[in-house]
Amino acid sequence: MQLRWIILASALAGLAAGLLLSAPFARFIPPAEGHGAWYASRAAGLVAYGFLWLSLAGGLVMSSAWFDGIVNRARLLALHQSLALAGLALGLGHALVLIPDGWTHFGLADLFVPFASYYQPADAAMGTLALYLFAIVSFSFWFRGAIGPATWRWVHRASFVAYIAALWHGVRIGTDTGTLPVTLLYILASSLLLGALAVRLTYVRPRRQPAARPPSRAAAEPAG
Repeated sequence: MQLRWIILASALAGLAAGLLLSAPFARFIPPAEGHGAWYASRAAGLVAYGFLWLSLAGGLVMSSAWFDGIVNRARLLALHQSLALAGLALGLGHALVLIPDGWTHFGLADLFVPFASYYQPADAAMGTLALYLFAIVSFSFWFRGAIGPATWRWVHRASFVAYIAALWHGVRIGTDTGTLPVTLLYILASSLLLGALAVRLTYVRPRRQPAARPPSRAAAEPAG
C-alpha cells in the first residue's frame, strides 16, 4: 500500500473516531460561550506542537539510520515532511483563527510581526519565530540542490531553535499549561526528543561484512 493511501486511511479513521467519541466526551468540554475561536486556537496550537515534534523526532531517527533495513527510508522521509507541513498548517491556523475572535483583539501585526503583539509581546514573538523557522527548515528540502548540502544541514539544525521557541511560547503563554495533560505532553515530548537526539549523536550503524566466498573447485581438489 502506498504511503499516500496510508495517510488518507489514517486521516479518515481519525475523523471517524472523532465523530464517534465527540458525544461521550462533550460533557467534559466547557461551553464556548462566544469563545469558540479561542478554544480552536488553543487546540490547533497543541496539535501543531505535536506534529512538529513528531517531524523533528522522526527526522533525527531517520538520519541516524537506526531503522535502516526495517522501515524504508523514502517512506520515513515522506512522513517526516508530511508531519512538518501539517504542523505548519495547524500553526498558521492557530494564529489566524484569533483574528475574527471578538474576545481578543489580535491583528495581523500582533500575530506575524515579532514583538509587535499587544499581549505578552516577547512570549508571543517566540511562537511567531518558531513558525517562521519551521517553515524555512521544512521548505529548504526543495532547495537543497541550490544551497548545497552543508548549508542545508545548518538550516536544518535551526529546527531545534524553532522547537525551543515553540515550547517557550506554549509554556509561557498557553492557558492550558497548568493542566496535567498538557504539562505531561511537554515533559514527555521533550524527553523523547532528547532521547532521539542522543541516538542521532551516538548511534553508529554496524558495517555489513561481505559474505565469505566459497573456495573454488580447483582449490578444493587435492593436488596431483
